Amino acid sequence: MAAWRLAQARKDVLLLEAKSFPRFKPCAGWVTPKALATLEIDPLTYPHLLIPISQVAIALDGDLLVTSWPQPVSYGVLRSELDDFLLKRARAAGADVRFGQRVDRVEWLGSRVSLQVGDEHWISEQVIGAGGSSCPVARAVEGRSLWKHRPMVAAIMSESPVGASRLLESSLGTGMPVLFPEPECDGYGWYFAKGDFLNLGVGALLAGGLAIPQRHKRFLQSLARDGTLPDSWTLSPFVGHSYAVWRGRRTHPAGPHYLLTGDAAGLAHDFSGEGIGPAALSGSLAAAALIHPDSVRGYQDYNRRIALIQGNGPLVRTGAWVEKWPLFVRRKLLARLCRHPWTRRRWILEGAFLHGLEP
Repeated sequence: MAAWRLAQARKDVLLLEAKSFPRFKPCAGWVTPKALATLEIDPLTYPHLLIPISQVAIALDGDLLVTSWPQPVSYGVLRSELDDFLLKRARAAGADVRFGQRVDRVEWLGSRVSLQVGDEHWISEQVIGAGGSSCPVARAVEGRSLWKHRPMVAAIMSESPVGASRLLESSLGTGMPVLFPEPECDGYGWYFAKGDFLNLGVGALLAGGLAIPQRHKRFLQSLARDGTLPDSWTLSPFVGHSYAVWRGRRTHPAGPHYLLTGDAAGLAHDFSGEGIGPAALSGSLAAAALIHPDSVRGYQDYNRRIALIQGNGPLVRTGAWVEKWPLFVRRKLLARLCRHPWTRRRWILEGAFLHGLEP
């Protein structure tokens, strides 16, 4: 997103990408209307899989609590297609895209930045760190304190080409994400059938609680017991990853000669863990900051806008407070919020997962 914006402004843009595209990306793969609007993607003209979501269910104690809307409130995508689409768009705008370029070292050279890739060095006036939770730019900026004040989430997921006909026969059908709150009230599993593909996963906070491999095993066993996941279905390998969620920051995501975006800045939403929207918006804002003729004013404005959008007040730290409550209290509260139609719609789904319905 940042490369596309900068290339459109006729800036000299080099995008160093460690992988080759298209590539698999661990992600549940649903995008809100706000995120699509930020990405400037029209659902009517997007050339790849885009499944409108107008129903979301929460599975709680054997009950399936379904919430419906008269219009799509989100869209299911394949991240391999979406990310490749965005990268090709940036390249078409003029960005120099290099695959297989893993940045080994980032150094500050006065008013410039040096990036070491193997035996090569790239020198630039500005660098945008968009390398996820282990971004080398973020590590260079924050050093050993990178993880210190970041509440971390771990997740494991699989996206499998099961086939539309098989998925339609499932008790959960297709096109409706189903959320399974974890018994520890610190994460959730999900079942999302879209087109020919089934996306399964589970994620939870890393601070205490059951380890992710054990949660993964427990989740799959529960789906098998219910008959939702037949033995005849072949699932793709499960892939794990971790990232930070936003609960306010003690350090700024930008400074002289660098800006951090997306998971590199720890911008994923708390409770839901959704990170596509914050990544798209921060990429756009980072580009805007560098297009500004005064770079110092630009990065300060970026910090200010990120703080305003993400928030730094007491409400942002609600997750940290709730985690300190006794487990039986959290379970009762979660059950009450989920079972009441209004709070389930407004607070949990529209509030924590969809982040508003209007783009």
